[in-house]
Amino acid sequence: MGIRVANVTKLHHGYKKLDNVNLEVNDGDFSVLLAPTGSGKTTLLRLLAGIEKPTSGKIYFDGVDVTELSVQKRNIAMVYQQFINYPSFTIYENVASPLRVSKEKIDEKEIDRRVRMNAELLGISDILDHLPQEVSGGQQQRTALARALCKGTKYVFLDEPLANLDYKLREELRSELKLIFREKGGAIVYATPEPIDALGMASHVGLMHKGRILQYGPVRDVYHNPRYVEVGEYFSYPTMNILEGKKVEENNRLYIQVTDQFKIDVSSLHQSLLKDRYYLGIHAHAVSTIRKTNSMIEIEGTVQLSEAVGSDTELHVDHQGFNIIVLMQEVISYGIGEKMKLYLDPESFFVFDVDTRELCAKTAKE
Repeated sequence: MGIRVANVTKLHHGYKKLDNVNLEVNDGDFSVLLAPTGSGKTTLLRLLAGIEKPTSGKIYFDGVDVTELSVQKRNIAMVYQQFINYPSFTIYENVASPLRVSKEKIDEKEIDRRVRMNAELLGISDILDHLPQEVSGGQQQRTALARALCKGTKYVFLDEPLANLDYKLREELRSELKLIFREKGGAIVYATPEPIDALGMASHVGLMHKGRILQYGPVRDVYHNPRYVEVGEYFSYPTMNILEGKKVEENNRLYIQVTDQFKIDVSSLHQSLLKDRYYLGIHAHAVSTIRKTNSMIEIEGTVQLSEAVGSDTELHVDHQGFNIIVLMQEVISYGIGEKMKLYLDPESFFVFDVDTRELCAKTAKE
């Protein structure tokens, strides 16, 4: 069983914050709602939690309609972006607080067991007697997470819980959360604007755009089969390269041409490609600075940016006015303005309709 959102719309002053959203999250799923700010992901979480009610549509938990149930009557916990802890309570009492107000009478021994178990899971056992203002931001957020887990609820909703942490803490908690929630059972719904969160933690991802879910499914399926330009662009780290090209015929072969150097043979797709122009999409890791196979397409460009990202290098290269992003799995420095050659795998392209922005075809051989 799990969560089902059926035809949910949410209006605010006549504006559709959510527009006919449908979503199914099964027990055991770690689902990420991925979108830029203002796309509706927080609104959807608030509806799932019962903090707000939909204008139309239904929400079901395990097949039971909970649309009109209040927060208190839903078996859920929610963690916010802000560190919401009681300033006058110790870390121990903050974690224990939902158990002390539970309708179900829980004895002190059981409260202590749950607090210490979850504190150990989240690495805060040694600060249980401290006040929130006496510990770091990362420890405060771990406290909020421990409190949510301590409730023992089936469903946990996380609204950008790592947003206010520095890079190192985000990396640490990202790894820990994946392991912690794998053991928990139930389902997790996690809202974030960061593609790396979904790539690093999620079993399923839903890409939201202007109040709608454009695509939802297992992470690998969505990543390798984006249905829209927006999905390909956003659910990628770094962003997918999207370039507009025109369809041309040469020597009885069909190509999509971006520049005089950059053209992709799409002869095998001629029955699918009936328009004159298309978007070509290619992930940054499918662009190389060395020729790995004889079939790779060579283009020339000028380095605009070279940046180390962890153990990788992200390059931005200008090719005849087009910005090409390259992700290299090594740390190497290039000079700004340096001339270089790039090599593109012809079987790594996605072809999108310019008008509908939907995926038309892939150049990969099935």
